Parts: sequence; structure tokens; C-alpha cells
Amino acid sequence: MFRKSIIASPSIESFSTLPDQEDLEFNIDVDAGDLQVRVDNPQKHFDTLETYVSFRICTRVNMEVRIEFKESEYIVRRRYNDFVWLRQKLIEAFPTHLVPPLPGKHTLLAQLDRYSKSFVLARLAMLHRFLTRVVSHPVLSYNSSLYVFLTATPSEFLIHRKNGPGILGRVTDSLQNLTTTYLVRQRSPEFDSVRDYVNTFGEKLNQMEKVGRRLHKERQAYQGELNQFQQTFSLWATSEPELSPLLKAISSAIERNLQAQQTSLIDLFSPSFEQPLKEYLLYVDAVKETLQRRDAVQIEYEIAVDELNKKRNEKEQLVNNEGLSSGAGSAFSLWKNPAEARDEKIEKLSQLIPNLVRQAEENQDKMQCANENLLSDLERWHIEKKKDIRGLLLNMASQQIQFYQDVLASWEQVIPEVRCNNQTAASGTVDSIPSSTSMQTSTQSSTTHVI
Repeated sequence: MFRKSIIASPSIESFSTLPDQEDLEFNIDVDAGDLQVRVDNPQKHFDTLETYVSFRICTRVNMEVRIEFKESEYIVRRRYNDFVWLRQKLIEAFPTHLVPPLPGKHTLLAQLDRYSKSFVLARLAMLHRFLTRVVSHPVLSYNSSLYVFLTATPSEFLIHRKNGPGILGRVTDSLQNLTTTYLVRQRSPEFDSVRDYVNTFGEKLNQMEKVGRRLHKERQAYQGELNQFQQTFSLWATSEPELSPLLKAISSAIERNLQAQQTSLIDLFSPSFEQPLKEYLLYVDAVKETLQRRDAVQIEYEIAVDELNKKRNEKEQLVNNEGLSSGAGSAFSLWKNPAEARDEKIEKLSQLIPNLVRQAEENQDKMQCANENLLSDLERWHIEKKKDIRGLLLNMASQQIQFYQDVLASWEQVIPEVRCNNQTAASGTVDSIPSSTSMQTSTQSSTTHVI
């Protein structure tokens, strides 16, 4: 088991780790993976210029497989911006691989609440899932920036972070710019279907989140009304001694229902439903961004092919003695005759075309690699998505079942009191009704009196 906190945090009570994380163990075996990570123990830091939260990252390494690591266990602390740096480095190194998403930055409305326990724990959970997905990826997990992120001391990591984006970053930026300037001429139908799917999937997730949030607000409002309902029965019981046991039983049942709804539905809404949906909406955006970068690689290939065809056509026209326009010919005729100018132009094109052919072939290879990289990652993502969404829905169903079982049990406890009250009421009714014999005697007496 990993060691506990390596830094005494003055604010650990306000953040705390997730309940089940302190007992989490990593066992290195065949199915566990070469790298295992855990993000936990958030701590608040007060600096002269800023206040921020850092997270502990515990890493276990199977050194028989990952020989580049010098130790079998590492413990470091990183802040949110360090995770952002890591993801950007992964995108720069693998622009056509699907890099998992990070939780978004806090909004302006959440600025004052960004150090609350709920916000920090939600971010912690998403950072943990991000890093777990990265280290389980067959390509991303071997990146040098990830190695630095998991192992470097604070001073070493600061040096790496200060380094500029480098040539890979500039290449990635240029690929992003291509998609804003050019359009893919003929995208593969396979990627068109992926784009359509993620758009539809994102719309469904958005709709689920909106409906879920609306139901959550209605439950909160219902909780308030139910609380007033419970108080009404409690007050009523004090003024009706004969009905007091029954009224108290109903009040207790309503109180148990309040607690059941709070624990089974309201408290679990954000961590088990809202946050996972938001995370997958970010995943949808990550897929779209990767598709866009793949399109940029194809655009780069198409531009190279267009340039090659243009130069080939130009050379062919020159060879057929149709190349130089009158304007170009008059310019060259100041120094040499048109034939010499044409031959020189043909010679330059003959030297340029092989380079363009090589560039087009290299870009074609890049495009094929980009297609294979993205398709393999999409296949892995579909498997993971199916498992996660299925788990989310099953968890939601289990919470509903548990809630209604608790409600049923609460009202079943009222049944004996209701039966007892019914028996008492029935007995009181029988005692108040005169018997038939007494009624006959009374009738006879009345008759005699009249006679």
C-alpha cells in the first residue's frame, strides 16, 4: 500500500481524499498494467503571489517491463496547470492519437468556490481518470514528458516546464491552422461516420445532463415540501392524543423517506451522474479535436499532391513548347532568348519535381499512420465508453431501486400502527352502538308508558 500523506496539510479536513482511496492497493500482475497511478490527497498552498491546490500522484512501476524507470515507486505533487502541460505535450508528440480530456477550468461563477471540498474532489476524480487512461495507453504511456511528470522533483519539473513548445508544438499549431484555412477534399467515409456519431452522441449526453439536472432540482424542491409535510404531522401529533401514535409513525416514515432520497439520489447526483456525463462531453470534444488534426494531415497531403501536379503540368506545357506566356517570354528576352529560358525553367522543374514526389509520398505515409493511430484509439475508446456508460446507467438504476426499497420499508413500518388504530376505532364504534335487547326493553317501556 502506498504511504500516507507526505506533507502535513493544514487544510486536509476541508479537502480530504475520497473515502475508498486510502485503502486502495496496487498489485503488480499481468492484468494490472506496467504503470499504475493514483491521484489523491489534495492540499492547499499559500504562495506570495497565488493560492493553489496540489495533488499527490503515486506511481507503481513493473520494472521488469518498464526498464527506463529507476525505481518501482514514485510519489510527487502536481497542480492542475501541470496536468494541462502534460496533455499539451502529449498532443504535440502524438497529434493523431486520442489524448484523454482534462476537467475544465473553473468558470467565473465558480471562482469563489474553487477551493470548496466538492469542487476539489470532483476535479481530483477526473484528474485520476485522466492519468489512469494515459498510463494504460500503449503509445502515450511511453512518452518522455509523462516520465518527467511522474518522476521529476519539483525543481527538475520546473526546468522542463519552462522549456518552450519546440518544433513539435509549432508543427501541431500549423496543423491546427490548416483546418481553418482549407477543407478536406474527400474525407474517408469511415471518419465521416465517426464525426456523425460523436455529434449525435454529444447531443444525447447534453440532453441527458439537462434532464438530469432538472430532475435534481425538482427532487431538491420536493425534499423541502416533504420536510414541511413531516413537520405538519409532528405538530398534529401533539394536539391529538388519540391519533398521536399513528401520526408520529407517519411522521417518522416521511423523515426516513427524506433521508433515503438525500443519501440515495440527491447526494450522489453530482459524483455518480453529472460529473461523468460532463467528462464524456469533454471526451467527445477531444475526439472532435483529434479528427480535426487528422484532417489537417490529409490537407497537408492534398496540398503536396496539388503542388506536384501543378509543377508536372507546367513542365509538360514547357516541353510541348506551350509554357512561357508572352509576359514571361518578354521578361526573359531582355537577357536570353525564349528557348534558353524555357530550357532553364524545365531544368529547375526537373530538379524540383522529385522533391515534391518525395514530399507527397511522405505526407501520404503520415496520413496513413494518422488514420491507423486514430482508428485504433477510437476502437479502444468505444470499448471504454460502452463500459463506462453502462456502469453509469446501472449505477443510476441501482440508486433508484435502493431509494424505493427504503421508501417501501419506511411505510411498511407504519402498517402495524394503522391496524392498531383501526382496531381501536372499531372497538369504540361497537361500544357506542346500543344492543338489540336494550333497544327492545326501551321500546316496551315506552309503549307501556303510553298505554
